[in-house]
Amino acid sequence: MKNLYFACTEIKDGFWKFYSELVRNVTVHSVYERFCETGRFDAFRCDWREGQPNKPHIFWDSDVAKWIEGAACLIEKKRDAGLEEIIDHTAGLIEKNQREDGYFNSYFLTVEPSAIFSRRSDHELYCTGHLIEAAIAYHIATGKDRLLNCMLKNVDYIYRIFVEEQSAGFVTPGHEEIELALLKLYEHTKDQKHLALARFFINSRGNNEKEKNCRSVYAQDDIPVREIREAGGHAVRAGYLYAAMAMLAGIDGDAELKAACSRVFSDIVNSKMSITGGVGSEHTGEAFSYQYDLPNTSVYNETCAAISLALFAGEMQRLEANALYGDTIERVYYNGFLSGLSLSGDKFFYTNPLEIDQKKYNRKGEYQPPSERVKVFQCSCCPPNVVRMLASLPRYMYTIEEDTVYCSQFASAETRLTIGGREARLIQKT
Repeated sequence: MKNLYFACTEIKDGFWKFYSELVRNVTVHSVYERFCETGRFDAFRCDWREGQPNKPHIFWDSDVAKWIEGAACLIEKKRDAGLEEIIDHTAGLIEKNQREDGYFNSYFLTVEPSAIFSRRSDHELYCTGHLIEAAIAYHIATGKDRLLNCMLKNVDYIYRIFVEEQSAGFVTPGHEEIELALLKLYEHTKDQKHLALARFFINSRGNNEKEKNCRSVYAQDDIPVREIREAGGHAVRAGYLYAAMAMLAGIDGDAELKAACSRVFSDIVNSKMSITGGVGSEHTGEAFSYQYDLPNTSVYNETCAAISLALFAGEMQRLEANALYGDTIERVYYNGFLSGLSLSGDKFFYTNPLEIDQKKYNRKGEYQPPSERVKVFQCSCCPPNVVRMLASLPRYMYTIEEDTVYCSQFASAETRLTIGGREARLIQKT
């Protein structure tokens, strides 16, 4: 099954009209301003020097990339010269500072050029994955290909050193994400190399000699992916991996991989998900805990983890028509991730416990979740993820299979689509 492009659907009224306007008018700009203040956008200049403020961080590229993807989703629906100028400028900086061989990462090019692809835990492939998704979204929205061409060059380099030469210091990403991005890139370009690289990273996970001494549940690399029976480890990483597994299962018609995805999804929604759709209840490791360990006051439930579950459910929805997947997406949209955004649109929660009892925490010295949303975090992965998730709601409303349209999200909206070779208009009022 396939999803519709964002431009095909217009939210007309009601609850989600408020949020679609909020993200366009407030959230996308607020996140951009905070990222400028903290140096995230300037990092793409690759001119930081020791002793200067705002030292680049290993995951900053991913923060900016998610913002670009979210902005691109907004642009696809309605062109915005201001947002396009920001993205075009950033793409130009990437093009200018990208190495001749295709490598780009603002931290490693600037701070540790001698350590490129030497440490599995340092988010290089994760950052590239988000930049790939940003490039695809911007190309779809505008037709501009500068950022996409930079990422295609980057992927060629990654394929060479990981698959052909096997000269990198590790085999699979420490933080999954690039797998899903590569599969989306394959759908966009139809280049078999992109599919092959995604397969390589997914099939090598928990299944290669080079990393046999560093396998862990935390990073979902304790066993090969087709043998996974339950969700475990860092919840965001897990959700991104499971989404990629489901997408690959659909592309390849891989029944064994699909079965693994079904087992994991069932385990999550039946025993490791809060009623809000929040996942990753364990503070230590931001991870899935054991079954039914979902305490209201200390559950962690990172905003990004809920988003990763929605991405997983979205790919499962493309695999088979089952209302469970759409219902899970709906649960996350209304609760698990939306609680991470203030009604003003410019403040965020990183974690989303179901209950906060300040006196209890002070008395017992337990993990103490924040009781007030803030505008930016040191680890600010959630705010741009909220931007791209709100901006991409239409992606999850309908799926199409031959002459059938499946509606899984309810919102007052008007949709244009082609089904069975005929143009149609679908109006939903709720």
